[in-house]
Amino acid sequence: WFSVPQTVERAAAGMVGRQVELAPRSYDSFARAQELALKVSLSTARSGAEVEILLHQEPSIGIPGVLYDASLVLAARLVAEPSLLGSCATEHTRVLELGCGTACAGLVAAALGAQVVCTDRNDRALRLAADSALDSSLRGVSVERWDWTDKMPESCVGANVILAADIVYSDECPKLLLKALDEAASRGCIVLLVFKLRDPAVRAAVQSFLSGARKVFSEVVALPLAPILSVKVQSLGGDVKPAFDLNTGSLYMYRLRR
Repeated sequence: WFSVPQTVERAAAGMVGRQVELAPRSYDSFARAQELALKVSLSTARSGAEVEILLHQEPSIGIPGVLYDASLVLAARLVAEPSLLGSCATEHTRVLELGCGTACAGLVAAALGAQVVCTDRNDRALRLAADSALDSSLRGVSVERWDWTDKMPESCVGANVILAADIVYSDECPKLLLKALDEAASRGCIVLLVFKLRDPAVRAAVQSFLSGARKVFSEVVALPLAPILSVKVQSLGGDVKPAFDLNTGSLYMYRLRR
């Protein structure tokens, strides 16, 4: 596994004596969220793929600073079925992650061989993603600030695949996400999304998004969450942390095609 990177040591030093208060909805698992870094291991006998990444977290940020179930599920599905990124993920496969937060899915796509741009409107989340890419020895990862109310950055142009996990959670999200996808997804682009339906309001927002997506995309289909694979999440000290539970019926995956 990884040695403890200096970025974690510096962050831990800064946390001494300071109480961290997690924002509402800022975690799916408190046991995961309280860690400054996580070791994530994903493997499957089906494709022979195995990916290990070190994922930085910053709980004091709140929502963008911790790992979510949906992001971990999306990452796991990419490892279990790399063809979701195309017939073969190479340096010519351009992946764009929207609202990346800790960028678990985007980093896993990079580990599978793609060139990845991780975007978020939160600068501190982007710093986490950059540190995670560095400490996971991943090349081909760049970060870019993108608030969907602003024009799309040039670095986001030309994506073959767009990833998004757990970024529809309020009634204002569908319109903004559809605007971003309309800008970023050119003809033939694939969009892979995982939603977590926490409550009726989120369910309504997701339904609104899917209804709008059917007017923009030629294909909007639900994908099975299985096959997943072996998923292990650990602290840097080796303590096992919760992964996700597919039996709750709250996680859903969709593929959109432009």
